[in-house]
Amino acid sequence: MNKFLKSFLFSFVLIIIMPELNFAQSTLDCSACHSEENTFWLLSSHANTQNDVAEELAGEWAGLPPDSVILGQDAEDCIACHGASAIAANSGMTEVQAMEYFFSLTDGLYTSSTQALNTDEWPHNACVTCHNVPADHPTSMPTLSIFNSPTAQYNSITNSSMLCGQCHGTLRYADTDHRRMNAWKMSLHGHGGQNDVADELAGEFAGSTPAEVAAEENCIACHAPTAVMNNTLTEAQALDNFFTTTNGTFSSATEPQDTINFPQVACIACHNPHHPEEISYFNSSTKEYEIMSSSQELCGQCHGDLRFPDTDHLSYNIEEGTGGMGVSDQVTMAGVKCVDCHMNTSEEEGTNASMFGGHSWEVFVTEEDGSITSSCTECHSTMTATAAMDSVDAWKVEFENLDLAANQKIGIADSILENSTDSAQILKLEKAKYNVGFAESDESGGVHNHLYTKALLQDAIDKANQIITGINDLTINENIFELHQNYPNPFSISTNISYTIPKAANISVDIYNMKGQHIETLLKDKYENKGTHTITFNSANLPSGIYFCSLVTGKTERIMKMILLRK
Repeated sequence: MNKFLKSFLFSFVLIIIMPELNFAQSTLDCSACHSEENTFWLLSSHANTQNDVAEELAGEWAGLPPDSVILGQDAEDCIACHGASAIAANSGMTEVQAMEYFFSLTDGLYTSSTQALNTDEWPHNACVTCHNVPADHPTSMPTLSIFNSPTAQYNSITNSSMLCGQCHGTLRYADTDHRRMNAWKMSLHGHGGQNDVADELAGEFAGSTPAEVAAEENCIACHAPTAVMNNTLTEAQALDNFFTTTNGTFSSATEPQDTINFPQVACIACHNPHHPEEISYFNSSTKEYEIMSSSQELCGQCHGDLRFPDTDHLSYNIEEGTGGMGVSDQVTMAGVKCVDCHMNTSEEEGTNASMFGGHSWEVFVTEEDGSITSSCTECHSTMTATAAMDSVDAWKVEFENLDLAANQKIGIADSILENSTDSAQILKLEKAKYNVGFAESDESGGVHNHLYTKALLQDAIDKANQIITGINDLTINENIFELHQNYPNPFSISTNISYTIPKAANISVDIYNMKGQHIETLLKDKYENKGTHTITFNSANLPSGIYFCSLVTGKTERIMKMILLRK
């Protein structure tokens, strides 16, 4: 069909139904009763949309008529998302007519000089764009709906995120380049949260009531804060509503329910819907928005201890590089904040990195052609995204190895101090455990503050080694080649052998009996870095007696006597 004929027929149909529009859409002054929301809205970009459209028309659409914008092959329908109720102005219009009425033309075409017209009548994204207000309001309450300017009718919406996704996603226009909702749905903020909570309730909180869980850990506050908006629930009631219980308590059979209405971490958890640009946190306990001083403070509410001091989700704290016991404060990437890496957006139009607007929270974004876009390259301009990914993977492997070593050492130290009353050693072990737990609570695998998490784990290893070897850290001189006394000594089954080397070298460690007979080789020309290292000697079926440990590097040898006493 000829696009001009299509425009004519479309206009004819809408003119016929237009008289109903004045009755279908509320003309009440919302600010009279909702002054706070109205004040917020006036400060938001939703209240300033006409100039954005004018600039786009003067640029991308210069040389084209209004119907091309609305009905053409590459149409974008600016009215639908930037000012849907504009069709109600001037006694009712079609979208094409609204484009002519609100934006200047030259010989029927948009040009580089196109600008906004009739600005007093332009509605922006008004209250009635997202709320279908009944004629008898406040007797009847508004419903969450999107005003559909092509049909001049309201479409009912399931939840607030679905509402945002009409214009900030592909729910209405599949070819739009505004795809924040699409990205959100791919992220952990947008899916999987209800299952995660259900697993925790069925495990850690089996036997607890919803009220007890809400008081102790408050899963709702971070996993779905806006769940309390559903029928104005309390946090405990939200837990009871969205997760099954048995006789009023959670059990091993607890699973999600009412999954359609579970909001996950919705758009409005971090954005006050009436002023979305202002960084805000929805507090499910007070049902109020709290304005954040920065995006970092917002992330720290749930990914740090800003809201709940006893949480074990401490990415924010690790990023700050402080809080370890006996470990100096340190920041690997000074000045870099959460959103710099997790919400970076490319300036290249048409890329997923650009269209997602950072709402996948991924450091590495896969483009349509299979290539990778990385936020790392914003600062490291000479680095490719693939090289950045390799570096991140290497950091994760290094963290994993250190974490494994730290937990193994702490396990040995724990068994040594099982019946100990040595308060100094017990305190040292507690500090080691704390630093490991702190490093692990970052949950990034050592990426967020790599040098600091390494320092935390290494400190835990060193403290555990001091307990295992019985050697205080103040007695170790890393500039001396030394074989330390084994611990415990005497020993009945196994003992730990510690040694310090002043520089990297190949090390051999062997065990001999009193007759000088070789018993076992513990290390054979193993390359070790400078520092103190510990290995374990298991006496297996050896008889009680005196044994010797030999440490050799190059032409240097150290000998240490050990006593094996079978019980």
